[in-house]
Amino acid sequence: MEVVIIVICSLFAAALLVALIVKAVSMAKQMRRYREEIEQIRDSENYLLDIVQDGKTVRIECKDVNSDNVEVVAADGKEEE
Repeated sequence: MEVVIIVICSLFAAALLVALIVKAVSMAKQMRRYREEIEQIRDSENYLLDIVQDGKTVRIECKDVNSDNVEVVAADGKEEE
């Protein structure tokens, strides 16, 4: 009976290890894509603006413009200093 428990625990530990490795590889690929996208944005005069509201995302391609006359307003409606 003890052998069965040891085998089951070993299989469970191996499954957790495999899941951890798969997640780590997935996150590494995601970070690589993110870095490539950031480099592409830095190399271009255009950039992407993601607007997220109520779980929906709108991606807008923008150009760098003069923002001297733009005021930054916080989420609560007060001006940031």
